Amino acid sequence: MTIEEKDFRLTPVNESSPMFDLELLHIVRPKGGEPREEFKIAGYGLPLDAVIKRIISYRIQSKHGDGAISLKKYLEDYKQIQKEIEKICIPN
Repeated sequence: MTIEEKDFRLTPVNESSPMFDLELLHIVRPKGGEPREEFKIAGYGLPLDAVIKRIISYRIQSKHGDGAISLKKYLEDYKQIQKEIEKICIPN
């Protein structure tokens, strides 16, 4: 079984484990080639709460790039993305 959303993929370590391998979607820009999106490993054997925190941090980093932001803005974005992830988990 694989859990997949637009920018991440989770694979359980084994059938009975609560731990996951996390892959995040990155843009690969090869020299002389066309940019493409590709999943890359971001962590092995992580508990679900750690996976969610990494996804949130990844989305904030993707949104703001390498520029500086305030702690207030980081926390606002963190809470907003956390709510978006919660909405994925709640059935309509």
